[in-house]
Amino acid sequence: MDIDKKHIIEDTAEYADCFGNLHNIEDDIAQAEKDVEKLSRNVNFRWSAAEIRRAKRIAKAKGMRYQTYLKATLKQAMDRDEKMFM
Repeated sequence: MDIDKKHIIEDTAEYADCFGNLHNIEDDIAQAEKDVEKLSRNVNFRWSAAEIRRAKRIAKAKGMRYQTYLKATLKQAMDRDEKMFM
């Protein structure tokens, strides 16, 4: 990476809010992730071993973890159904 570009990236890691207080983007992202985790709930369901293998195979082909793939796929299906039926 070019030194100038690296310097720009490092310079933009902090920002000032409307009151002039400095914030670090990395800290804000970490806090936001913690806040989301607090709002999240675990969901458990039984699924056949074949369906789990299938999900893992598809997720790997997409370069994703299979749990992330399942969550994204379920959300897409729910969004589609919500538009159709709500």
